[in-house]
Amino acid sequence: MLRSLPITVPPLPGEALDSWFEVIAHRLRTPLSDLLPALGLARRVEAGDCHRDIPARWAILLRDNEAAGICHATGVNPQVLHAMTLAHFDGRALNIKRETRQVSRWHHWGRQAGSRFCPDCLAETNGRWKLSWRLGWMFACLDHNRLLADACPQCGQMPWKRLHQQRYVPQPGKCAFPGQREEPGRRHQRCGYRLSEVASIELGSGHTLLTAQKLLTEIAENDSAEFGIYAIAPQSFSALEALADLRALSSRLLADAADSGLAIVLPHDTREIYEGVKGALPEVAGAVPARRSLTAPVQAIGIAAALQVLGQSDYHAAGRELRHLVAAADPSETLKRLTGFHRLHGITPLLSAIQLTAQESMLRPSDQLRYRLPAFLPSRPSPRGGLADLRVHKVPSCFWPGWSVLLSPPQGAYSRTFRPCLSASLALVGTRDDLRVITRRLGSVTTRQMTSKVLQLLHAQRLWAVVSTALVRLADYLDAHEVPIDYQRRRMLDYTDLLPETRWRQICEDAGVQPGQGRRLTVARSTLFEQLSGLPAHLAPGHFAITRPMDRPHVNYFAAFLTPEVRDGLHRAGADFLAQNGVEGEPLVWEPPTVIADGLETAGPDLEKIDISILHQMIRSPSMTTEQAARELGTSHEAVRVLLHRSPAPAQPRPRSRRRNDGEAMRIAKQAFPPDEFRRLYYAERFGLRQIADLAGVSRNVTRRLAEQYDIEVREPNATGPRKGYVDGTWLREQYLVHGRTLAELGREKGLSPTTMTRWAKLHGIPVTKMNGHTRPELAQLAAQAREAPEILRPAFTGPGAWDRLREFAAASRYRTLKEAAEALGTHYTALITRVGRLRREIGHLLLIRATTASPMKLTPIGEAVVAAIHAATEPGTADACPGSAR
Repeated sequence: MLRSLPITVPPLPGEALDSWFEVIAHRLRTPLSDLLPALGLARRVEAGDCHRDIPARWAILLRDNEAAGICHATGVNPQVLHAMTLAHFDGRALNIKRETRQVSRWHHWGRQAGSRFCPDCLAETNGRWKLSWRLGWMFACLDHNRLLADACPQCGQMPWKRLHQQRYVPQPGKCAFPGQREEPGRRHQRCGYRLSEVASIELGSGHTLLTAQKLLTEIAENDSAEFGIYAIAPQSFSALEALADLRALSSRLLADAADSGLAIVLPHDTREIYEGVKGALPEVAGAVPARRSLTAPVQAIGIAAALQVLGQSDYHAAGRELRHLVAAADPSETLKRLTGFHRLHGITPLLSAIQLTAQESMLRPSDQLRYRLPAFLPSRPSPRGGLADLRVHKVPSCFWPGWSVLLSPPQGAYSRTFRPCLSASLALVGTRDDLRVITRRLGSVTTRQMTSKVLQLLHAQRLWAVVSTALVRLADYLDAHEVPIDYQRRRMLDYTDLLPETRWRQICEDAGVQPGQGRRLTVARSTLFEQLSGLPAHLAPGHFAITRPMDRPHVNYFAAFLTPEVRDGLHRAGADFLAQNGVEGEPLVWEPPTVIADGLETAGPDLEKIDISILHQMIRSPSMTTEQAARELGTSHEAVRVLLHRSPAPAQPRPRSRRRNDGEAMRIAKQAFPPDEFRRLYYAERFGLRQIADLAGVSRNVTRRLAEQYDIEVREPNATGPRKGYVDGTWLREQYLVHGRTLAELGREKGLSPTTMTRWAKLHGIPVTKMNGHTRPELAQLAAQAREAPEILRPAFTGPGAWDRLREFAAASRYRTLKEAAEALGTHYTALITRVGRLRREIGHLLLIRATTASPMKLTPIGEAVVAAIHAATEPGTADACPGSAR
């Protein structure tokens, strides 16, 4: 059972536990081997005692039961006892392995044994040792403004590196390291040197090293780093993390100090100390300095140099400071020193960012993008990869037009080269992917060599800071947000049928402009192709690709030709094309918000600052070209083209005395009489084309062409045709083909003759052959098949071979392409396409999406329903419902 000690000595604030044990033993005139059991602590006899939880040094960590025993013997509060051990700093200034009571030596300046000391403090306290002296980063005494001493000058050993010999009564303040044996066979005598008489370097008030020591102490006490780069970091960092950075950086700087500019950039009051300790600098082993104990002056020099870097206000300034500190005569040696940091263990992303920015002037532009050097916090590419694969879905092959204008040089840039290179550079940011692979994923619009050349030219023109910063910001935005367009899917679409000529003429007629003789349609298609696919116009399908230099000026003319009505018509055509190819829910075009570039002094013109109304007036002036308008506005030609595509100039108002052109007259007629209203007037009200034209204020030729567009059979003088009544095509098809009623019967119901009903059937595209007002047996059979077929398939029964076509479509849908299907089914490829196209027209919906180089042919939702209905109708139990064919 433990008893209270007869004499106790209260511990001093900040005193180490084993120092206090030494003082108590000295006061009691007893060896530690007798004192420790009286305190409830086991006496350590051999190295194997660590396995029995008997530590070599009690000042590292106490168990609760041990603290309770000491409290019982001395009357000192257990909380005070715990604070006298290094566990007081655990997690803040060092790491302790609590199971083995060992300090992690290789992280955060942990020291397993030994202690620096302040001779003045030992003199004032009669040999009492502070716990903080055991910390690896303590090198100065803030009470006496001097560096700590490292060793006993008599025996050359660091105090407390070994325990006091437990058979001797301790002598506080004297070196307890065993000295030389006086006689053979006798035990070692202690060194006994009075450590309060050791000389150490005195520092003036306000010295750089004292300021550094005070900062480290505050970091450990507050468990937070809030100075220099840590103050501007996007997240807070603990004391352990900041001290790990300091240790790694100071070690690296000391290792390179003998052959670097360290002496030049150190503060004046520190250079003398540096000159005195140059011979004690550590050797370098590979990329990491040799791990050996450093003296307090050497460590102070390393920490002061490291704080010059970490104390900067931003990462780029810190990188420049680091580059100066490790600069060597050979630039390749400087780069070698800077690249060794990432192999140091436990550093924060902040130090890694500083190391990267220090290499900025030595890296190629493409590597600067990989390391995201212009970012607020540069970083190494993720080792996992796959980032470029995701980003190519968010990046067009040709950079967004508005952004390319914003980032182009003041003298402008060749957009056919500049835009693809910017896209490849954007996909490169923060990735490890090879630039060749990235350009291939973006459609092989440019090459690795061309992209590298453009980046080097931008770097040489001092535009690199703005362009690279914008690219990194854009990459961060794309990675953090969903993009409404899947550009990879857009690149893979088949644009062969984009903007049919009839659609283009319709757009021009609606807008009141001339459609041109063919070249204008080619430019319109190529323009729409660029907007939809993100690819350049020379990669469009061959019949409208812009490949010849002589065609490129017409692209510029087209920007001036556009009107809001033409643009809207093209956009509607583009939206319809996307819908037909299964692309839904995506806008036609999209660009990232330009607010991303806020704060950047971009070299290109700001489109929002160009007065669009003045541009519209200029572009509608006689003989004014887009190039002339750009010169007069003091901007680039590309900026004018982009603006006119975004906001076309309205058509010039025509004088009243000038005759309307056909397109304008057609637009007026269409607005006045939509299809249903035109049919009502023409069929039900029996209005003639002249009367309808007069109501709209246009000529009879206009209403005649409008009737043709509406598929209305025009009544010619003395010609037969539907004279009275209007018969709806859907109703007639249902009654005639599905329900099998005769045209004579339907005519009696409508009050029309069989001849008139026959003309109505032909007008609506319904197959009919009659004999005395009745259908032939073949037509009756077709009607019976339609009546028995699923409702979704009935529109396909417009003629013989309906079931053959349906079964063939269902069989072809299983193959990757229609060509493979034709070969497997033993039919001609063109014939199969024709029959599938007929089914599409009859059903009235897109049934399948044609195959591309990246994806196989697939059914649309309507196509899946049609195939399911075909299979259901052709199952063995329903075979009677679908005989072979109506022939």
